[in-house]
Amino acid sequence: MTGAIAHTRGARHSDHSERPLPKKKNKTLRRIALVVGLLLVLSVLGVVLWKCCFDRVYRMCQAEAGTEITVADFMKKNYTGIIVADMGNPINTRVPGVYQVYIQSGHFTYHSELTIVDTVSPTAEPVDIVSIPGEVHGPEEFVTNITDATAVSVRFAAEPLFDTVRDSEVFVLLTDAGGNVTELMSHMSVVPVEQEVTAEAGLGLPDASEFAVLDGQEIRYATPEETEEYLRENGSEDTQVFQDLVGDYTVYLKTFDGVYPSHLIMEDTTPPEVVTQELQLFIGDTPSAEDFISLVADASPVSGSFVTEPDTSAEGSFTAQATYTDTEGNAITKPVSYTVQADTEAPMITGAQDMRVVLGDSVSYKRNITVTDNHDKEVELVVDSSEVNLQEIGSYNVIYSATDSAGNEATRTIKLTVAMPSEVTQEAVDLLADQVLEKITTPEMTGYEKAEAIFKWVHSMGYVDKNNHDDPIQAAYDGLYKRSGDCYTYAITSQILLTHAGIDNILIEKIPTRRLHFWNLINLGEGWYHFDACRRSDGKSFFYVDDETLMRYSNAHYKSHNYDPSLYPEIQ
Repeated sequence: MTGAIAHTRGARHSDHSERPLPKKKNKTLRRIALVVGLLLVLSVLGVVLWKCCFDRVYRMCQAEAGTEITVADFMKKNYTGIIVADMGNPINTRVPGVYQVYIQSGHFTYHSELTIVDTVSPTAEPVDIVSIPGEVHGPEEFVTNITDATAVSVRFAAEPLFDTVRDSEVFVLLTDAGGNVTELMSHMSVVPVEQEVTAEAGLGLPDASEFAVLDGQEIRYATPEETEEYLRENGSEDTQVFQDLVGDYTVYLKTFDGVYPSHLIMEDTTPPEVVTQELQLFIGDTPSAEDFISLVADASPVSGSFVTEPDTSAEGSFTAQATYTDTEGNAITKPVSYTVQADTEAPMITGAQDMRVVLGDSVSYKRNITVTDNHDKEVELVVDSSEVNLQEIGSYNVIYSATDSAGNEATRTIKLTVAMPSEVTQEAVDLLADQVLEKITTPEMTGYEKAEAIFKWVHSMGYVDKNNHDDPIQAAYDGLYKRSGDCYTYAITSQILLTHAGIDNILIEKIPTRRLHFWNLINLGEGWYHFDACRRSDGKSFFYVDDETLMRYSNAHYKSHNYDPSLYPEIQ
């Protein structure tokens, strides 16, 4: 047929059996074709624009109140953009409603509709209230910590009775903007006493009538027995004791139908009462405002400060202004008087006396020496002992001096005699013991530390076999001064040092054989222990040793410490 149509079309042209179409009709057909083509193009562009402009966002969105809204919530894919308009109706996620949202992404602006809903009921915590008759409370006072994404209104389920003394349950309704309702139950106690009374500290307990709330009401403070019964019945403890000082106290009142607690707030609103005294000052002194106080009365601690600082640069009588303020902020300003004078009095040195020491001894120059001054609390004592030679017999000057802050100086000169030891006495031995202890111990040491220091000092002495065990004073002198001797010297030297150090001790002796031995027992509050500071050829030493340890050594070394237990207390 094609060939035929194509052919039919050829015969017509060849034999001119039909006339050609008019030119006007051809133009109309071309126009129709152009319009159709244009419509097709516009349709395609419309589809593209629809995809670009309208298919990127969700047309309608819904969110729970309080939810954070972002651009991504409106986009169907991971497109980016910003919210650029809301048609004058800002998006408030805490207010339910319908919002028109416009989002700009690239060159296009998209429209979406956002609906904010609230489907979650509000939450809160009940608050129990203690009130007095006639005192009205709003429903919002019975709840706290209200939590909801939208605004919440609070109302009573039923109006409480505020005029009747009673305990009652109070029901409160919380309604949010989404219409969700929560009911909470609180308690209200209407009591016949004021719940808080303020009184001035320093004037004692206020009259119990201050707590009354009803006309002609009989009220008094509860007795200790009534208070105890109330606390027992209510399962509470009274740990407060009233003091007439600033503070918050719990008190208990007895009225017509029972005992009720209340708060008593003691406050201080009264300036302090201050009596000042005239001060005698020296040039350069810097007194404090408190130094001028002779007597002060206030319910709170009081401190002072100067309005005008005292001038102590020259002699004379002067007046300054001082303000005295208590810790509650109440203040009073008063004039304070003072007299300034020059300090011309030198310090006083007491206790400096001539001394006599044995050749080779050491000297504590400041021992028992004191310095006092009419002005300075502390004045340094300076000792000049540069002339003294403790290794050479002779008489030497020792100069003591002290200078106060005003430049006044005091001096004292004593004679220090260095002599050869003559007859050994108990007093000399005691003096030597005290001198040794002053070098090797301090008052802060424990008994154990002092005993250990004594042991080390005695153990470091030289061993000399003297075989003279009948003169303990000479043995102690040999140990303390000459620092040498046999086991008896070691034991006696330890004994006098331990005794002077305040440590319980006993001299112990080996059961007599052809060779004797002496050592010590000490008790530091834990029982008796062995204390043998004597040097041994094998290097062993026995400080604070129990009996089992020492006897084990003794049995292995020819009964070196064999003793009669019946003669001594039980040893650990």
